[in-house]
Amino acid sequence: MTKIDFYITNINTLDEYLNFACRLTEKAYRKQCDVYLHTANEEHMAALDKLLWTFRPNSFLPHISEMSDESNKAETATSETNEILVACSGDPQEHHDVLVNLTEQTPEFFSRFTRVAEVVMGGDQAKEKSRQRYKYYRDRGYPLEVHNL
Repeated sequence: MTKIDFYITNINTLDEYLNFACRLTEKAYRKQCDVYLHTANEEHMAALDKLLWTFRPNSFLPHISEMSDESNKAETATSETNEILVACSGDPQEHHDVLVNLTEQTPEFFSRFTRVAEVVMGGDQAKEKSRQRYKYYRDRGYPLEVHNL
């Protein structure tokens, strides 16, 4: 059964929010997990795509995004190593390890993942939306853990 982790932050800017998502992704990637970063829109996807290359000096997280050309997707898809995919379409392709949800909705496909990381910004509206997602998961019996950061 999918394990759901809520990361409740005091973050109020998109840059800090996406930087936290990069750190969380790096942790999962280092544990040999495939990671699907589900963004709210193409603007957030483009910002995250860039940030994954630059968020730490002298290091990067290799990834593909929906913005990548088809040859890059095909090459990465045949790789035997774990991979990171950044998208906003809701098509996680073959990913099933870790879903990092950076939207205010519960993705329809969340249950195909071993783990879901719900990253919550510090604003009242974001917290209210996260409570709705928490209740949705809880009412369906998913194991939940909250990390107040």
